[in-house]
Amino acid sequence: MQQKENHPWNWFAPANSKTLIIGTFPPTKRNWKYDFFYPNTANLFWRMMARIAKTELQHFSGEEAVNERRSILEKLDVAISDMGSIILRNENSSLDENLSIVEYMDIFRILDENPLITKIICTSSSGKVSASKWFSEFLKNKELTHKFPKGQKPIKSEIMYNDRIIQVVIAYSPSARASNRISFERLVEIYRNEIVL
Repeated sequence: MQQKENHPWNWFAPANSKTLIIGTFPPTKRNWKYDFFYPNTANLFWRMMARIAKTELQHFSGEEAVNERRSILEKLDVAISDMGSIILRNENSSLDENLSIVEYMDIFRILDENPLITKIICTSSSGKVSASKWFSEFLKNKELTHKFPKGQKPIKSEIMYNDRIIQVVIAYSPSARASNRISFERLVEIYRNEIVL
């Protein structure tokens, strides 16, 4: 069974955002602990971001968890979004491979509203559905040609948007499922090196 879903939050961008991190789409709601990005506490994303921000997570559910995670993004000047604005989800599954895109998030609008952003980090690239693949398709739909180079992650490239050079990086996925490919310490190191501070 397929169900159509709208993104619950669109994006969150602190006033001085310099880096935009993009994923695919939130997991199915039964896996949420709070109403914000990466709401499944099995995902390593917020643990990683807290480490980069030199803080420890204190809250794991409800509005306090949301506020804590927003504060981390504000401290790091990081905006966050997903590529999917509207998706079709198969079998009520949280796996990216069970998602298909209906409408992309308007990444260019995020860039327009946040002129200090100079880097986009895609959180996934493997499988038939990933943040980097959906980002490339979004660019193609906007008639902007871009191809990620091959190689070891982090994979780096750039796009030109409205006379702005935007670096685009594919990092490792912070999902628990992908965590057997890379140590947590290495994951933190990669994202720390790529976030524009």
